[in-house]
Amino acid sequence: MSIRYHLMLRLLIVSLLLVGGGAIFGYKDLQYESRELFDAQLARSARLILSLVQADIENNDYSSIQQFLNENQLFTPSAIIDDETNDVEEELDSGHIYETKLGFQVWDNVGNLILKSPNVPLTAISQQNGFANKNFLNNDWRIFSLTSRDSRYRCIAAERIDVRNDLIGKISSDLSILFIILIPALFITMWFAINQGLSTLQNLARQIDTRGADKLDSVSDDSTPTEIKTISNALNQLLSRLKKALAVEKRITSDAAHELRTPLSAVKIHAELAQSANNEKDRKNSIAQILLGIDRTTHLVDQILALARLEPASFGENLQALCLTRLVIDEVAMLVPLSHKKDIDISVSENEDLMIYAEDTSLRALVRNLLNNAVSYTQQGGTIEVFLSKIENKACLVIKDNGPGIPAAEREQVLQRFYRVENHHTPGCGIGLSIVIRVVELLNASFKMEESEPGRGLKVTVCFSLVK
Repeated sequence: MSIRYHLMLRLLIVSLLLVGGGAIFGYKDLQYESRELFDAQLARSARLILSLVQADIENNDYSSIQQFLNENQLFTPSAIIDDETNDVEEELDSGHIYETKLGFQVWDNVGNLILKSPNVPLTAISQQNGFANKNFLNNDWRIFSLTSRDSRYRCIAAERIDVRNDLIGKISSDLSILFIILIPALFITMWFAINQGLSTLQNLARQIDTRGADKLDSVSDDSTPTEIKTISNALNQLLSRLKKALAVEKRITSDAAHELRTPLSAVKIHAELAQSANNEKDRKNSIAQILLGIDRTTHLVDQILALARLEPASFGENLQALCLTRLVIDEVAMLVPLSHKKDIDISVSENEDLMIYAEDTSLRALVRNLLNNAVSYTQQGGTIEVFLSKIENKACLVIKDNGPGIPAAEREQVLQRFYRVENHHTPGCGIGLSIVIRVVELLNASFKMEESEPGRGLKVTVCFSLVK
């Protein structure tokens, strides 16, 4: 399912819950506040009538009060009751649909009804002070009863409850219509807002769709939200790494194709010579050259594959604490047979086990290439010295030989792939030091080349961070 669908579904559910919850809460609050307001008005009417009665006590004639209430319409009767039959005779027209339908009775302290409105019966409609509910005249009434401070009079005011309910129902109906209109309007607003918010993702998708193996440019993140910038930045970093990886692969492939052409051509030539040789000696010589070419090609392929495997993404996952001292001793031991053939004396000087963080295979490739170069380029009967020591809180590997060395002007160039120093006739492919430098970069180590003796020899120093 799409993000748009999930967002719309979740937002709609949350909106319905919030709107519905708000509507229910508002309806309950409207009921409570409306009834409180009507109760307050009912109590105020009862106090007003009781005050008028007490003000006319001296005349002992309450007809003037009745006339005043009738003329000023301080109560709005809904019907007039025949006092003899107690039947409803006439329904009177209200001034307003929500105008209070009020009735009242005033009793003295000996139980005489001294004043009442035409819409209430002759019997007391309440026997206790305060608020109460009662049904008469086929309607439900809210009643408030109040006794004067001198206890001589008691006023009972009554109000039709249906007026309250009509008002609450009308307001609730209007709010319900508003909520019904609000929900689709909210849905449409959310739809456009989500589409607008996702437009940056669609723009990013269009940019990615235009990328290919030959076009790995960074995607544009101008005027995009922070969340999308996080994705675009990560994507740009991925594209950058991929671009570099493809460039490295293309360069290695191109260089390898160029370098492999020479030994393969030589192998082909010697194979043809062996095929057309006139005697056994020439055939054996050609076959020997074929084997030599195969060995050189195999070595070249192995070195190219080793270089291609040195990628930062997978390299960092395999770092572990390794003992540099023991690893160097192991690699020296493996080269002892080759050094014996050339009568080269290899010595290792070490004081303690030096622990560093590294990847085992790549670290061995670094040490093996440095030692192999030293053995390969050192003349017959030469010497190679290997030192392992702690220098300024670094684990340092130093390899010194008394071979021809590398001229200072070419020491930077020999670190490039397939570059070989002129006048060196030792077989090789020129990738060994490239592998060494690549491992040095991945391990954040330091690398230095200099003369081991004045005018000759080579001294290589590689320093690694110690395990703390």
